[in-house]
Amino acid sequence: MILKCHLPLSVFSLDIDISFESRVTSIFGPSGAGKTSLLDAIAGLREVASGEIEIAGRVLLSSSRGIKLSPQERSIGYVPQEAALFPHLSVRKNILFGANRKGNPDSKAHIKLDHVTALLEIGHLLERPVTHLSGGESQRVALARAILSRPQLLLLDEPLASLDVGLKERIIPYLRRVRDEFAIPMIYVTHNSTEVLSLADWVVMIKEGKVVTQGVPQEILTSQRVLSVLDENQIENVFDVRLINSDRRAGRSRVRLESGRELFIPYVDGPPKSFLQIRVRGDDILVATKLPEGISAANVLPGIIRRIETAEGESVLKVAAGAVFGVRLTASAVERLNLVEGQEIFLVIKTRSCLVL
Repeated sequence: MILKCHLPLSVFSLDIDISFESRVTSIFGPSGAGKTSLLDAIAGLREVASGEIEIAGRVLLSSSRGIKLSPQERSIGYVPQEAALFPHLSVRKNILFGANRKGNPDSKAHIKLDHVTALLEIGHLLERPVTHLSGGESQRVALARAILSRPQLLLLDEPLASLDVGLKERIIPYLRRVRDEFAIPMIYVTHNSTEVLSLADWVVMIKEGKVVTQGVPQEILTSQRVLSVLDENQIENVFDVRLINSDRRAGRSRVRLESGRELFIPYVDGPPKSFLQIRVRGDDILVATKLPEGISAANVLPGIIRRIETAEGESVLKVAAGAVFGVRLTASAVERLNLVEGQEIFLVIKTRSCLVL
């Protein structure tokens, strides 16, 4: 995708010039950075002063060539923060609204109502009035409606922002199913790093309308420079793991990272070999320079410090320990332990610090 956009806003100008090829690209940054304005420009819902927008070789906007497709012609599915469902229509009629619209030269005829509703587990809601849906159900219906329009591109504008933490974590797996099941590129706007790490394979961070940096999420979102400009200054580590076994009595399960390294996590009631996603906050990981003994934490991982970044009295360590972990310590702790890049250390992680997503 080619995305060039100049758009004057009230307090700054949105100036974007990027190109990327990824299944899910996250537009990430603090509140008020211009993320939603950028999405509106891609969808054709906001006039831009100048720009070039191209999806898979199809030009949607070109100021230099005088091309400007209408929103209806752009073949884009849009899921806003609020589901924006039609209150006078049933779930079924909401989902099918726009399903037969023209404008997509590559109509994905294999995308059927039954398939989408089964994937999102909303088939039993089809005849229900949308006024009787929960927040999570409404978002899944809005997502189904966007998919059934058979778009070339899906835009999602903080679709989980209005949901509580527990509900967010239950909806994320549905978004991953959509990502994995349909060959539709997605641009996902958020200021939540967990959502980025759970879904995206490329992230573009913007602040005050300008691109700060872009790259692989795990690299970008464990950078001290990036963390310093975020609303939520958290280091998140999100990993795909395979369940090995579970012990209800002990209250824990054993999982395996892609590298083969194993971890203990809180008890999960699931079949062996099933896939899970876990999150470990960088602030919840302890560092030891020697193998610790006689401790309660179940996970002690040997690793090597690959990088240390220090700013404003805090340090972020990138540690290779079966996976790349982002770990945050105070700068004084790094100095006291004499930590240096290339050093062998041990990461100490409590079982309950591994949250199952």
